Amino acid sequence: MKELFYTPPDRISGGRIKIVGEEAKHIFKVKRHRKGSQILISDGVGMEYKVLVESATEGLVEGQVISTRRKPREALLEVTLGFGIIKAPRIEVLFEKCTEMGVTAFQPLATSRTVPRWEDGEKKLNRFQKVIISAMKQSMRSICPRILPLLDLRDFITRIIHYDHTLVAWEDARHRLRERLIQRRVRRLLLIIGPEGGFAPDEIEELTAAGAKVFSLGRRRLRTETAAVAGLANVYNIYDV
Repeated sequence: MKELFYTPPDRISGGRIKIVGEEAKHIFKVKRHRKGSQILISDGVGMEYKVLVESATEGLVEGQVISTRRKPREALLEVTLGFGIIKAPRIEVLFEKCTEMGVTAFQPLATSRTVPRWEDGEKKLNRFQKVIISAMKQSMRSICPRILPLLDLRDFITRIIHYDHTLVAWEDARHRLRERLIQRRVRRLLLIIGPEGGFAPDEIEELTAAGAKVFSLGRRRLRTETAAVAGLANVYNIYDV
C-alpha cells in the first residue's frame, strides 16, 4: 500500500476506526475506496493500522482494524526543531519539509533579531497543522509533529537540559557537525536554527554556556527553512543509526 490516511486516536476504539470530514471525502471521492478496500491509517501518535473498509460515504468512512504496527518508518532519534520564527509562506515550507525529514516537534522561538510577530502565526495554526498532516501522510509517517507554544529564546535555554544533545547551526561556527559528535547514545536531540538575521553574539554565548554545541553548515548563508532541512539531513545521517 502506497497511500496513508489520517484520523486522530479518539476515533479509534475497540478495533474499529472512523474517518470523517475532508479525509473521508478524499478516501471516498478522490481515491474511490469502497466496502472491501484495505487502507492504511495513521493516528499521528505512533500507530499505523491496516483497515478493512466496511462502509464509505463522502462524509464518513468506517472500518475494522486488521493489523497494527508501531512507528514502522519512524527514526529512532527524536528531534525537536527550535527555530527563529519566519514569515509565511516560507514557514509553511519549513513545516512541510521538516515533517518529511522526520521531526518530532517544532519549537517556535522569539530571538533578538526576530522580525515577524507570532500572533500572526497563531491565527494560522490550523493551516500549519494541515500542512504538517499532509506532509506526514506523503512521507508515510506515523507521528504527526506538534507545534509547541512560542517561547523566548532565553526562556527556552533553561530547557536544554531535558535533551540528550543540543546543536545550534550558526554561520560563524568553526566546527562542522561531525566534530560535535558525542560518545553516549542520543535519543532526544534538539536542533536550533536562527531567524533571518541570525543569532546575536550574546545569544550564542548563552546557548553555549548552557551546553549547546554550535556547528557550521558551510560557507554559504542559508535561509532559515533551508538551514533547517540541511541541518536535519546531516543530523539524521550521523545520529539515526
